[in-house]
Amino acid sequence: VALNCAALSENILESELFGHIKGAFTDASADRIGKFEYANGGTLFLDEVGDMPMATQIKLLRVLESREITRVGSNEPIQVNVRILSATNRDLEDSIEAGTFRRDLYHRLKVVSILLPALAERSQDIPLLIEHFMKQAAARHNKKARSMSTAARRRLLAYDWPGNVRQLKNVVESMVVVDLDEVLDLDDLPPELIDEEPSTPAAAFAQGDGLASLVGQPISEVERLFITETLQATGGNREEAAKMLGIGERTLYRKIKEYGL
Repeated sequence: VALNCAALSENILESELFGHIKGAFTDASADRIGKFEYANGGTLFLDEVGDMPMATQIKLLRVLESREITRVGSNEPIQVNVRILSATNRDLEDSIEAGTFRRDLYHRLKVVSILLPALAERSQDIPLLIEHFMKQAAARHNKKARSMSTAARRRLLAYDWPGNVRQLKNVVESMVVVDLDEVLDLDDLPPELIDEEPSTPAAAFAQGDGLASLVGQPISEVERLFITETLQATGGNREEAAKMLGIGERTLYRKIKEYGL
């Protein structure tokens, strides 16, 4: 059972979590169970938990400690056995310092934590995601399987993806929808990527400007670019990348550290 904590007001969020009884508020025309009761014996996923109002955080902490919920408008406790998974794009330690997230709830939730880096920090995943999203979008919109031109792929690899995986998914789906020739190319890109100006010579090369964009650039910049491109082409496989570049693995590892790749 999943619930987005950022999409609801405080009162509605509490009703969604804990349920309510008839007459608890103006629109409560009947009893309604909440997500905790729906998820009883299973798992409740709280998305964007960092946006949960402070008052609701207090009630959630009480539920996690007592394993009992009380529907809005009721005084009768109901026992629940629910495993909690939560996610947020906020730095909760910063939120604690800012006074918008409770420290005790943070430590109560943080049993096992997984940090998922931004898409811009794991560009080796982009080619795989592109393939997956192309197939998914083609099936959804009843279109034949698509391929993507090298220039379009390079443009997607060069973009910094502030909206992360969701943005990439939407961009690929948009390209599938507007494409007319079964090859996703630069002319199928949405405006924000068509108008994107290369911020570095490496980005210019990746966006299809070719070797001309590297003329006059320092050797270190060219070397950094080719190592980056090769690592992306091999999905981060350093042994394979070293073979393609014609250098030893130790040399490649030293260059990766030197350029901060």
